[in-house]
Amino acid sequence: MTAKNKITLQIASIYIFVLLMGFLLRNYETNNHYQWIIIFISIFEIAMICYITGKVDGEPLGSIGLRNVSIMDIVHGVVLGVILYLLYTVPVELFTNMSVTSNRPLPFSEMPYLYTLLFLSFINKITEEVIFRGYIFTKLNQLLSSKWSVILISFLFIYVMNLSKTLSFNGLNMYGAFITTVLYCYYLYYFSRKSIIPLIISDCLLIILRAGYGYIIWEAIYSLF
Repeated sequence: MTAKNKITLQIASIYIFVLLMGFLLRNYETNNHYQWIIIFISIFEIAMICYITGKVDGEPLGSIGLRNVSIMDIVHGVVLGVILYLLYTVPVELFTNMSVTSNRPLPFSEMPYLYTLLFLSFINKITEEVIFRGYIFTKLNQLLSSKWSVILISFLFIYVMNLSKTLSFNGLNMYGAFITTVLYCYYLYYFSRKSIIPLIISDCLLIILRAGYGYIIWEAIYSLF
């Protein structure tokens, strides 16, 4: 088996497994009795990627972007998260009758499971970054010479994965997956550390901002005018 055939088989096997898990577990995230399953599967998937990278491929975890956290990683992650949040919400604010500033976080007393849902979202995003922007992105770059081909395939992989969980087409989800993929792949291509830590920080910040705390950013922007 050639090296490229091996990489293709690895990508296909991992992706099919992730799709299958996403489809089977799509109804468990909001079920308080089964949320532990989501956490277990996420940890298993991360461990699987680390095992394949270290034991099967014989490469350090840094090759898939799992590096030590630095101060600049945190700064880059915050900047990426704010940029991504604005890219998500500018079309809503400018071209619809809705206002993102009216979306405020609910008090904990009114949403007792809010922090559990946020934690599960964090776990899901960490797993997604390790699999897609860590392992699969790295392997695609070993297969393909065109950066835009890698970006397009990465976008399709992630969107179809999310589609397997919802089983419904949503234009906003497609837009979000596309701009996230382009921004994150651009970051990985043009920043020398090639670390996915800033992407994980960005994802977690984006979840918090979209949960209602993003109104602070928009109020700060409006205060300038």
